[in-house]
Amino acid sequence: MFEDEVLSEEADVEEDESSTYLTFDLGGQTLGVDVRFVREIIDVKKITPLPNAPSEVLGVVDVRGQSVPIVDLGRRLGVAPGDWAEEARMVVLEFATGYRNRQIGIQADRVRNVDQIAQSEIEPIPRDGFALWDAGVLLGLSRRNEDLIVLIDLQGIFGDAGDELDLTAGAGFF
Repeated sequence: MFEDEVLSEEADVEEDESSTYLTFDLGGQTLGVDVRFVREIIDVKKITPLPNAPSEVLGVVDVRGQSVPIVDLGRRLGVAPGDWAEEARMVVLEFATGYRNRQIGIQADRVRNVDQIAQSEIEPIPRDGFALWDAGVLLGLSRRNEDLIVLIDLQGIFGDAGDELDLTAGAGFF
């Protein structure tokens, strides 16, 4: 009998598993990213373009003495650019790639909240009728009040960023 109670409690714990997401607006959509990858949120800064950089790299900004590449997340996701208003921010992300941590910045039209989202609140991405659509960079959908939050997989989007966005070859920025 006791063993059944323990198994039942473990099942409840699994159901209650949650993650923390930073939610922000981009191109009229609300997106969510796992806060484990968020290093900091900064005011919009002047972006210095880099010649011959990959098309998604808008340039670099100085963040506490480090040059951080700013990537056009909207282009990566196929989201139309949003309006730049006073609420716009840059979100600096940090990933472990190989033997070091790499920072990448993205732009947000507006940063909303930091939300706990239980695994049970994440809906799968509807794929019916979209056989050729690569939704591998999406984790799922979550609802907050009347908003639908698209949870994105930063590792899926930037997992190979160590190679693709390595701007050190001859540039001397990192």
